[in-house]
Amino acid sequence: MPNSINERIKNRRKELHLSQAELANQIGLKPPAISQYESGARRPSFEIIQKLAFALKVTTEYLISGVDQVKAQHSINLSDRLFLNIVNSLSPQDKEKLVEYAAFLATGRKIKMDILYETPKEYAEAILTEKVEEPLPIDLYKLANELGIKVLEDDLEEAEGIYIQSEFPIILLARRKKHEHRARFTLATLIAHHVLPWHLKNKYFSRKYRNNQDKNQQFGVSSLLTQEIEEMEAHQFASTLLIPTNHLTMEFTNKVVNIETVQHFAEKYHVTLFMFLNRLVDFAPEKYAVVQSDGSNIMKRFQGNRALVSKLHTNSIAASFFHKPSTQIEVRRNEVPASYWFIDSKMNETVIEESVYNPDMGRVLSLITILEEK
Repeated sequence: MPNSINERIKNRRKELHLSQAELANQIGLKPPAISQYESGARRPSFEIIQKLAFALKVTTEYLISGVDQVKAQHSINLSDRLFLNIVNSLSPQDKEKLVEYAAFLATGRKIKMDILYETPKEYAEAILTEKVEEPLPIDLYKLANELGIKVLEDDLEEAEGIYIQSEFPIILLARRKKHEHRARFTLATLIAHHVLPWHLKNKYFSRKYRNNQDKNQQFGVSSLLTQEIEEMEAHQFASTLLIPTNHLTMEFTNKVVNIETVQHFAEKYHVTLFMFLNRLVDFAPEKYAVVQSDGSNIMKRFQGNRALVSKLHTNSIAASFFHKPSTQIEVRRNEVPASYWFIDSKMNETVIEESVYNPDMGRVLSLITILEEK
């Protein structure tokens, strides 16, 4: 199995007989960017990983971690093969001891895993089943306590939260005034680093400050711009933990979704509207996409199965808020050409665009719903 994200991108591109220029064109980048990703000179952001996964016809999980639930067989090197042969010869009890010892070698601490899963989402679902009682929203402080994690507040200079593993696990959260929903997501991502057994560092940061201005504004680096693979996995765990898949299935399968409905559920689960919309895209990638824009610029994208455009269309509803600004929070919706939002739009294809403007932030959040073909 290719053991790095750049190798997985390169190998999969070659399997599909795509040139770097062809792949770059499919996801709206210039060819040198693909070369840099494949050489390891640059790490792709989470947003770019989503685009690459779509273009390369693999899952984001495969690009991030190498886990491919469809293609189970990968080539492995001789040392890996020898190790797997040794592992396969052991009894279940000895296998568990080996895993514990390997984790101890890596971290100096004991990690016991009674049941193994492949993805962060599966670990989150297991935690929900084993330790979380209805009704939601989940009490993260209670969960941390049950997991043996001590949660404290401190005047942090580096990030909005830090997970530290020494003699016992500690989570430090920034003491300064913060948005409750945002702080919950920070805490959930730090719990993820404790739960995911292959996260073996002794310290993890959540929402690191770029500079003093970030700290003063109480905002760290956006979760969708992170370039750390383990932090991406922590975000996957956190979003599943805070908004369980079975609840989404119950609430949103075969139902009409709009911004007001999503806002209601975001408040119910104590998460931000942007996060809930992102989780909705993750739940139904064939149906939704989410974009945050500022003027003519698209700041953040959370796309599903289709690649989004890189620049805000001047005739989109989102752009109308900057042509005719609103003095209060306002939602505008309409059916618009799919070409406003998707690179691979078909002739005469339309989508539903719902955009909400927040004058305090000066930004627009757009939910794009793909209509079923008639």
